[in-house]
Amino acid sequence: MASNINSNNVDGTYPIAGQDNDTQGFRDNFTNIKTNFTNAKTEIEDLQSKVVLKSALTGTTLSNAGGAAVMSDFKLQDMSETRVAKGTTSGTVTFDYTGGGYQTVTTSGSVSIAFTNFSASGSLSRLRVEVTVANVAHTLTLPSSVTIGADTLQGIVPSTKVITFDAIGTYIFEFTTDDAGTTVVVNDLTRTRVKLDVRTPANVGQSGDVAGFTSVDGSYIYVCTGTYDGSTVIWKRAAISAY
Repeated sequence: MASNINSNNVDGTYPIAGQDNDTQGFRDNFTNIKTNFTNAKTEIEDLQSKVVLKSALTGTTLSNAGGAAVMSDFKLQDMSETRVAKGTTSGTVTFDYTGGGYQTVTTSGSVSIAFTNFSASGSLSRLRVEVTVANVAHTLTLPSSVTIGADTLQGIVPSTKVITFDAIGTYIFEFTTDDAGTTVVVNDLTRTRVKLDVRTPANVGQSGDVAGFTSVDGSYIYVCTGTYDGSTVIWKRAAISAY
């Protein structure tokens, strides 16, 4: 912006030494100085409320919230993301997107995920959730809004979005949305989507089986053709030939 401070409207040569000087000159100088101080105050306060700061100004609390302002043509270096630890818990755990892009939870029982405060529709929100599963009896339930990529996650029952884990450990899921959370995409960053399993028999099915899963035993290769409903045979098998 252009400054309203006029550095040329104060007569630095006034008053002139050795002669009578009209008091109007003093009044003009004082008036212009006051106007410039007023303009300076307004412009400084405007900057204080809008600029990005490295640390808080004296007497204030640091806040660099940008209000969705666009930042373009920047080169980033040595940047980090805020990590939010939800602790060890169970039941419904709500992940607030405004808290940080990487959030963690350790299960003390089964956990149901909920989301809040994704960015407005038209902007991409990306949230990574690190889940440490302390017991294979602990399940993870995804929100109903997670509709893209969920069906082929390992261990999931698509109809309920409940994920069962076959081993304790740490799993990282990435959730993205561009419509404020109405439709959410999920990616498992720690495991492949197609599971190769060894079990006998595999010709009927078990909870969590979905189309595309592959299984083997000592005699056959099995391919899952659908979601297991508790009774329907959904596995096709082919004999393993000796080479």
